[in-house]
Amino acid sequence: MSGARLRALISTIEPIDGGVPTMTRCITGLLEELDIEPVYAWYAPWSQHPALSVPLYAVASGRRPGALDQRAYGNHEAHALGSWLPELEFTHYLPRRAWRDRIASCQLHLSVTGNPLCALPYARLGLPFLAWVATPWEADRANRVRSFSLPRRLLDRGLNGPVLRQLERQVLRAPEGKILALSPYTADALAEVAQRPMDAVLLMPVQSGIFFPNPDAVVPWRIGFAGRYGDPRKNINLLLETVRLLVQQGAPVELHLAGEKTLTLLQPRLQQLGIESRVRCHPPLEPKELAPLLRSLDVFVIPSHQEGLCIAALEAMACGTPVISTRCGGPEYYVREGSTGQLVDADPKALARAIAAIASNRPLRHHLAHGASQWVSEHASTAAARATFRCQLKATWPHLAIPEEAR
Repeated sequence: MSGARLRALISTIEPIDGGVPTMTRCITGLLEELDIEPVYAWYAPWSQHPALSVPLYAVASGRRPGALDQRAYGNHEAHALGSWLPELEFTHYLPRRAWRDRIASCQLHLSVTGNPLCALPYARLGLPFLAWVATPWEADRANRVRSFSLPRRLLDRGLNGPVLRQLERQVLRAPEGKILALSPYTADALAEVAQRPMDAVLLMPVQSGIFFPNPDAVVPWRIGFAGRYGDPRKNINLLLETVRLLVQQGAPVELHLAGEKTLTLLQPRLQQLGIESRVRCHPPLEPKELAPLLRSLDVFVIPSHQEGLCIAALEAMACGTPVISTRCGGPEYYVREGSTGQLVDADPKALARAIAAIASNRPLRHHLAHGASQWVSEHASTAAARATFRCQLKATWPHLAIPEEAR
């Protein structure tokens, strides 16, 4: 790669917290190893940046969508872009001039995303692109739609939904695009939508230098979950009801949750269930802050309706923490009965039984802890992710001279 340093535009979501920013940090590191400069662009959510978009009621005012230039992911160039008619959703990533200008400033075009729609600007412009996708569009938002107001649900059913489904298919079937799925579950689900197999699975690698076991740090009966638990898809109420049931049974359980900035988000529900003294909420934590919490857990619990992977669960397994999960998609790939954890139905009694079975049986917990950390070292290493990423980078842009090893 001689001459000027290559620039890669990464279309993604706002880097607040959650799985997608974790994925984006991973891709950033893999690009930096290749001396490729990452640049980021994302739709600035109307709810957070109303001045950057132009809703229907403001169209006649002469206002135009704006942009906010900033730095992100290690002081790299980043752009938050508004849109026309943000209430329609399918306008968020249409390749208007602001997107085209950012795209033209970069030689490579990638997308790191919860669902495929972040790659829409590239697909609409017929450009080669490489997209790393966590989950299909519909599964990513199904639970949120239930909380919409009636007018918004009607708009979603009559207009947004049909258009977004069509745009998702356009991205997944783009002749010049390569799609990396976050898990085998995601690959199968996306293939069903696209009616073609995905190009590869890129499992999120775990940073072994940060996430590693320390058996002396484990607190018996301490359970936890990390993620944006305010998202209805995470089904956090199932976990809270499970804690209440365990408390009623006399178990010394304590629950630690990380991932929401508003630490009082669950307070009314905790008071209603009478478990506020058993639950501690942490803000979103950086990896070096999250790792000690994960090492202290007896069990990591996934109560979700749907997960493309649940990156925090892999990080917990790397810390020697067994995982109990509902049958919600991605976790079914790595939660292995009798080896790394247990799969259960989405029922408080079933979840409570599984937690108690592990927390009250120290030899079993030790066996599962060893299996969990071993599975991550064998399947979710940085070396494996690097090899997959470089292979697909070469397939998307054959002219690139990609070295076999990092510099």
